[in-house]
Amino acid sequence: MIKKLQYKFIGIATASVFVMLLMVLGLINIISSVRNNRETTLLLEYIAANDGYIPSIGSHLEQHGDLDSLLTPETQFETRYFSVWVQEDQVVDVNIEHIAALEYNEAGQYALDAIRKGQQRGKDLWNNRSYDYLIEDREPSGKLVVVLDTTKLYYSTVTLVRFSAYCGMVMIGIFFLMVSALSRRVLRPIIDNMESQKQFITNASHELKTPLAIISANTEVLEMTAGESEWTASIRNQIERLTGLINRLIALARLQEGGESKLTNVPASAIAKDVAASFAPVLKQQSKEYTYEVEDGIEILADERSYHELISILLDNAAKYCDDKGKVELHLTKKGKQSHLTVSNSYAKGADVDYERFFDRFYREDQSHNSEKKGYGIGLSMAMEMVKQFKGRIFAGYKDGVITFTVII
Repeated sequence: MIKKLQYKFIGIATASVFVMLLMVLGLINIISSVRNNRETTLLLEYIAANDGYIPSIGSHLEQHGDLDSLLTPETQFETRYFSVWVQEDQVVDVNIEHIAALEYNEAGQYALDAIRKGQQRGKDLWNNRSYDYLIEDREPSGKLVVVLDTTKLYYSTVTLVRFSAYCGMVMIGIFFLMVSALSRRVLRPIIDNMESQKQFITNASHELKTPLAIISANTEVLEMTAGESEWTASIRNQIERLTGLINRLIALARLQEGGESKLTNVPASAIAKDVAASFAPVLKQQSKEYTYEVEDGIEILADERSYHELISILLDNAAKYCDDKGKVELHLTKKGKQSHLTVSNSYAKGADVDYERFFDRFYREDQSHNSEKKGYGIGLSMAMEMVKQFKGRIFAGYKDGVITFTVII
């Protein structure tokens, strides 16, 4: 159990940091991509506004609004672009003075292909290079296609994404190793507290057995000398109840220690039929309707004695909380590779019950603990621990006046 807690802590901590890094690095890449796309669009619009050219910019720059940070005296020499005039699907003029990667015919063909796509603004990879284009309708002169070579920008963006991914993975790896190394130290107070609780339960249970044995012996002496009375009978009932509670506490402590049960293939169908049949006289005596259906040949990976106890706990709980003259049902079926065990009982008062707390230790639906229903409030907690050992799931639900416990293994 401590190992599971440690692994859970490591997993949650690592997942949290992973999500945080993903959000931070993703935001950085998104902001960078949006900024680059914005700057490219502004530059394309500027070139288009000057009929396919970047005019010479002197040392005294004019005010261009958002373009102020992009336009310098070197912009016309640094920017790789070309422009094409197209009229009636025919290339009229091509300006390739500021690009060396394309010939006249190639630039014209690219412009025609861009127009056929029907998009005013676009981006694509062509001949292993990245281009952004803008198309403006200049009727009656035709259409002006301005194309910007953004290959360097594209590969710098790809590099940023890869670098972010590599850095993120390295940081997650380092964090995982650090958390793994320090997790036991971080969880030490919780582990010590859990160990102390288990030790206390075990020690207290063994210590209580001695006075109970003495009380039982003294009760027998009283009955031999003064005869049996309602008082001695009450003492015996309480001794029996305390003994049962002690045995349950010891069993629960052992279950939570883990590692004791060896899981093997057990005949689930045979065990379910045996336990179900043993409860028939009890429920008949309580005037409750009882049916059970068990599919033959089902085997599961579990501990035979624990699985037997698991079904007993669920049926005992169903009998205890079933309405007067109500109905109890047990079903065991095979669905795919998993076995589905359901134990249900009619329970008219169950609409407002907190079923998520049913598996809490010492939890009882009757919080006054004065209920006539016998029990210690740890049976379902034991059932939960057993199912965990079997690597299965257990949950409770309520519908149409019936409470159902489902075990999937």
